[in-house]
Amino acid sequence: MDNIIEIRDLSFSYKDPEGKLHPALHNINLDFERGTYTAILGHNGSGKSTLAKLINMVVTSDDGVIEGSIKVLGKEVTAGISDDDAYEIQCRVGMVHQNPDDQIVATTVEEDVAFGPENLGMDPKLIREKVTETLAAVGMEGHEKSAPHRLSGGQKQRIAIAGVLAMDPECIIFDESTAMLDPQGRDAVMKTIDELHSRGDVTIITITHYMNEATDADRVIVLNRGEVFMDGTPEEIFTQVDRLHSVSLDVPQVTELFYGLQKAGKYNGKLPLHTNEGAEELAKLLKAER
Repeated sequence: MDNIIEIRDLSFSYKDPEGKLHPALHNINLDFERGTYTAILGHNGSGKSTLAKLINMVVTSDDGVIEGSIKVLGKEVTAGISDDDAYEIQCRVGMVHQNPDDQIVATTVEEDVAFGPENLGMDPKLIREKVTETLAAVGMEGHEKSAPHRLSGGQKQRIAIAGVLAMDPECIIFDESTAMLDPQGRDAVMKTIDELHSRGDVTIITITHYMNEATDADRVIVLNRGEVFMDGTPEEIFTQVDRLHSVSLDVPQVTELFYGLQKAGKYNGKLPLHTNEGAEELAKLLKAER
């Protein structure tokens, strides 16, 4: 197994201005294999964004107390990492944040996507190729000269993804990247994530509170009160409806519908996770009722 991230016995507490500690994570042990797609779920305050920011060193020991170990690309990042190694990891492990405006720095789309590669010292010709390639990858070709502030939220988020892709990352962390988008914008970003996953050469970790966004992942991790509560495939996680409800989490809407039918004695099959599966099962039920 080739792990890009290894986490052992990780605990973290934030430090407030008065020096008081506020626990956020406790005894986390996780591995993330190269090329896989993992969704991390949890209610507000469960620790999912803190975990993402520790992996990418957005949150460090300057922000609180870290115990345990996080290795990214084989390098320990929780303490004693050199500036050069930290810079390398942040280039190779990209992050797309909740608000795309936090990542857009230029006045045109092409300048914004080129910003990261320019800071890496890439050859100008290669940068131009990267801009063209990554904008096509996120479905934003033709917008090179557009002003980012005139784009929709979903388009801005795809520009932010292109800017990360242009740096050739080995891993991308999406930290609630669809939270501020309308349904159309969320669908566009999720389509981009699915297409990246289909390439097989980028490790994807997405932090989300939308259950439907996690159904296409290889793996789902549920955090609760800073601890790993569940860890498995989408089918293994989302068919445990009562257990998810016990920590105030929902399941995909189609799964909830068939769970209700199951409890009412109207359905005894496998709980579907996707709308098309649910439609097929519902058609069978209606046909049987006739």
